[in-house]
Amino acid sequence: MIPTRETFGNIPHSSVVLFYCLTVVVMAVFAYGLWRRFQLWRQGVPIPVSKLIAGTCQQIWSEWQPRLRRLRSEALGQARVRGRGLASCAHIILFAGFMMLFLGTTLLEIDHLASGLSRHLKFHQGTYYVVYEFTLDVFGLLFLAGCLFFLGRRIRRPASVGHRSTDWYVLISFLTIGVTGYLVEGLRMVWQQPTGIAAAASPIGLLIAHQLSGLTEAGARSAHLALWWTHALLVFGFIASVPYTRLLHTLAGPLNLFLVRPALGTMTPVTMEEVEKTERIGVSAVNHFTQQQLVSLDACMECGRCEEACPAFATAKPLSPKRVVQDLKRLMGLTLVPGSARIEPGSTVAPPTPLPQLHGETIAADTLWSCTACSACVRICPVRVDPLTLITDLRRNRVGESELSGTAVTALRRMQSSGNPWGLPAAERANWAEGLEVPLAKEHPEFEVLYWVGCAGSYDRRAQRVARAFVKLLKKANVNFAILGREEKCTGESARRLGDEFLFQELAQANIATLGRYRFKTIVTHCPHCLNSLLKDYPQFGGHYEVVHHTQFLDQLLIQRKLVVISGSNSAEIITYHDPCYLARVNGIHQAPRDVLNLASGGSASAVDLREMPRRRERTSCCGAGGGRMWMEEDPKQRVCTVRAREALDTGARTVAVSCPFCLTMMTDGVATQNDSAQVKDIAEILAEKMQL
Repeated sequence: MIPTRETFGNIPHSSVVLFYCLTVVVMAVFAYGLWRRFQLWRQGVPIPVSKLIAGTCQQIWSEWQPRLRRLRSEALGQARVRGRGLASCAHIILFAGFMMLFLGTTLLEIDHLASGLSRHLKFHQGTYYVVYEFTLDVFGLLFLAGCLFFLGRRIRRPASVGHRSTDWYVLISFLTIGVTGYLVEGLRMVWQQPTGIAAAASPIGLLIAHQLSGLTEAGARSAHLALWWTHALLVFGFIASVPYTRLLHTLAGPLNLFLVRPALGTMTPVTMEEVEKTERIGVSAVNHFTQQQLVSLDACMECGRCEEACPAFATAKPLSPKRVVQDLKRLMGLTLVPGSARIEPGSTVAPPTPLPQLHGETIAADTLWSCTACSACVRICPVRVDPLTLITDLRRNRVGESELSGTAVTALRRMQSSGNPWGLPAAERANWAEGLEVPLAKEHPEFEVLYWVGCAGSYDRRAQRVARAFVKLLKKANVNFAILGREEKCTGESARRLGDEFLFQELAQANIATLGRYRFKTIVTHCPHCLNSLLKDYPQFGGHYEVVHHTQFLDQLLIQRKLVVISGSNSAEIITYHDPCYLARVNGIHQAPRDVLNLASGGSASAVDLREMPRRRERTSCCGAGGGRMWMEEDPKQRVCTVRAREALDTGARTVAVSCPFCLTMMTDGVATQNDSAQVKDIAEILAEKMQL
């Protein structure tokens, strides 16, 4: 006989009718819950749907292609879930088991409906049936294994993992669905008595059938019907609960992956016209976020990865990216609670019961200003929730309402009045180059490389030594370069990350106008924050340039043999390298600095002993200066640089190499707190020393 089975074998017609009636009810409950969430999402600033559906076929495809690729690799392929050891493996096998069981159930229903129209349309038989049954048996075990792992994890409850009472319901219902599914299969085999390949195709069911072989056919049929209904009701309960429990992330997560436009280091500009139209800047109410951002709040499942990666949280500051997302989600949910103020798009009617205030009550000011804007939380999230953009949007509003105070405000005022956060005169901007005969752009317009010195290289005494070392290397390599000198202003990167968007735009437009007066090929900067602004912020205002980091430029000079190091030491210098966030994580530049350190040894592997820290490259840890924190006072007990310096020194290195002026300052301070004699040097300084310049 051809291996097969009935979809509703042993199920009375009345039960089948009741089953489909309940299906309609359950789907209605599911749809209502999803509609409620949709109502919450649509409160936000509308997504420009026209970009997704308008234009030529090529334009539409260029918008859809990366989004569909993310769905394939990150939703179905679970690419961003990986990297967390056993927890990642458990999630992947649970997901794979669930998706295969869901697909199998769907195919079984299609077969049932098709065979109802014509017996010739039935395909759940023969070889297909054998493969189908065996595959679902195996993946059912994977599903149960994943459930058991997360049940145990829920009992242990790691501090970073969020917990709700409904989580127990989800896990227990998953387990009972899996177990009852196998029992139903085993009982079906008891009364059906399949033989040969039809029985072997379901090894788990066959094993259960052997254990229940003492049942009579009538007893097996009766137990099968009871357990079939138990299984069906559990599945109904699961489907109905999806929009009301953590399971919502199974829908919101893929939707967020499709809608989001990932761009580390990039911020959305604000125009004065928008401010005049909305009479606000930034976000002061939950409906000021975009619809995609509101979807992302429901995509978060509180896995805690962002919290574990956050340098502010690690140093006991009042910031947890996970908590920010969940607090905003709770505030969003209150807009549909009876008796609470519901926010309608464009509504001006005062609500009877006001919602909690977004600023102060929901998100505290100290929480906002603790962020270093390092992007670690954004990069590590499996479904691309972006707490950083939520925070910077909220910061913009606080700055617009003059709620920022302290040393950060002083730095912003100095940027506006003097073009640099130190508040020093523009006339002194090139004083660091005294005696080096550094060419100025206005005096030597025929140059190929513009060295963007930056505010730190211009005014900070320690960073000035880095600028001098880099210039010596440029001269040694006979590079045709120039600097802007007093024409250069702060890029405004810190101002933008702090939330002062219009100060940033003022500085950016001034610099773009200055750069427009000269013709050059490449901009080289040793500050990753300057690099990021010139590379990703300035194009939003018409400033398109080829920008490279000084480690990339030095790497090329070494490869081209324009700089040559002759090793003269037999003892290896123990060095560790700290990856700056805005260089490695945000802009993906992490190999060039290491290549320079290796080439600085003159080709001798024994000249440099490079010892890596556990957190490195894209997974680097912040020094604590980003997001404007460079200009804020900090409790010595909560300094991020102290934690990172300890990690660097634990490698046994006597030299901590850096490639960012902010990191140079912070790591020097961090090493000093350890009472350690190790030195902190920029890579340009190390190379210049090796070349005895």
